[in-house]
Amino acid sequence: MIKKSALVTMTMLSGLLAGGLATSVSAAVSQTEKSTATATFTDTTDPTNPIDPEDPDPSNPGPGPGTGETGPLTIDYVSDLDFGTHDVPKADATYTAANDKTTDGKAIPNFVQVTDQRSGAVKGWTLTVMQDAQFTNDANGKLEGAQLKFSGTAVTTTGNTEKAPTTHAVTLDPGTSAVIMDAGAGAGFGTWVDKWGKVTDEEDVSTATLKVPVTAHPDAATYTSNLTWTLTDVPATA
Repeated sequence: MIKKSALVTMTMLSGLLAGGLATSVSAAVSQTEKSTATATFTDTTDPTNPIDPEDPDPSNPGPGPGTGETGPLTIDYVSDLDFGTHDVPKADATYTAANDKTTDGKAIPNFVQVTDQRSGAVKGWTLTVMQDAQFTNDANGKLEGAQLKFSGTAVTTTGNTEKAPTTHAVTLDPGTSAVIMDAGAGAGFGTWVDKWGKVTDEEDVSTATLKVPVTAHPDAATYTSNLTWTLTDVPATA
């Protein structure tokens, strides 16, 4: 009886061991599923605020107000130019435009600002300026021979790493458009400023100038001329 009992006990243990071995070599069960991750982008419809061309961090106040243009390709700001009050010139004279100012009163160079946020490949663009007509006063007297010039132009940006557009010095011929800043395909994405001059603690230079010949013989009056700025999606060509 003792032997039988021992035999039965051993048989049961052998079965348990055999069962454990069977479990350890059985095939693992796995399931596979897929999920989806998406990101959607749209062309902007919000205007871009004008920046400080000397310190173009977007958190710094710029001048105002901007143009309010909306969409992915915009002219955000253009300075009005004030060439001051002067005695009637006795010789050819060149006058520089007064500085623009930020909304908190800081003096800054005059400038034009363009933003390109179009979707897809960087396409390029062209900005032109046209003096609609010669300077005139309220009596329709013309400032004959006067020349409006933008020289020494320089481009700045809000920390953009894309390829920069090109700026151009221009002397305006009334009624004729001139390219003042442009970008070829692959360049000009982001916010860009063409500034005319430099305003720092050490230097205050305006490169937006009005040349008036002595032969203009202006009246004692205020003369005004309108400028038309046009931004197109046509890229610059080499």
